[in-house]
Amino acid sequence: MRRAGDQLTRIVMLLLLLLVSGIAIGLVFAYPVSLIKFGGGGAVRLDQAALAGQTEADAGLVQIADLPPGWVPGDPNLKVFGVLGSEFCGDQVELPSPLSNQKAAVFTNPDSGSTVIAQVLRTDRWQAARDYVAAVDDARGQCSEFFQTSPLGRVKSSVEAGSGSPPITDYASAAYVAKEGRSVSEWSMMAVGDLIVAITYAGPSRTSRTFLNQLEARILARLDPSNFAPEGVGSTTSVPGATTAPGGGGTPATTAPPAGGPADESGGSGGP
Repeated sequence: MRRAGDQLTRIVMLLLLLLVSGIAIGLVFAYPVSLIKFGGGGAVRLDQAALAGQTEADAGLVQIADLPPGWVPGDPNLKVFGVLGSEFCGDQVELPSPLSNQKAAVFTNPDSGSTVIAQVLRTDRWQAARDYVAAVDDARGQCSEFFQTSPLGRVKSSVEAGSGSPPITDYASAAYVAKEGRSVSEWSMMAVGDLIVAITYAGPSRTSRTFLNQLEARILARLDPSNFAPEGVGSTTSVPGATTAPGGGGTPATTAPPAGGPADESGGSGGP
């Protein structure tokens, strides 16, 4: 009888252990995936479905106020040299179906001879924006050098890692360093809801390690303020240097950047 009682006790304890483990596992799977942060370096996994269609596409463009002093609106014709829709290691990654024309803004720094090209495209599905960025990230890792098309013509460039850290998981970046050392083109790309946001920096040398990250942070504060600007952002303002491609349409409106000042070109790996 005693041996039977001990066996019954063991069975009851085993059942209780399984019950407690099951409750713990259930709580893990019940926690909203959109609230979990993934990736190294603090990269955030956005709730892309919830963000789709929530903001104007123009809010994804760099503004003049996002940039340090010395930057001015640049030649809008240079938008064709932006990374969005370009070749990666010689492969053309097909853009997803757009819901509207691509937006672009160009800024230059006359003192350093540098240019920033900002682009944003609204796609027909948020999944398409995410998949395009993933395809770009895969394509740019297929080579160590290739011929890049730039305002200087076709330039043989080495493909290096971008300077900054991914702020979100649906992200790609790289730096193209000209073999003859005359120029550097560094870019980043993000999927935010149904928007593809791209920033290209081009200059005689690499910019600071945080320059693109700071521009990305100001854009993310406008596109996803609940995660990146919990205290709110400023009022609506115009974006000098912005255009709609193809066609015209004047200067679009977007949201002012969060407090904290413009991006910093100094420090890091050296500014232009």
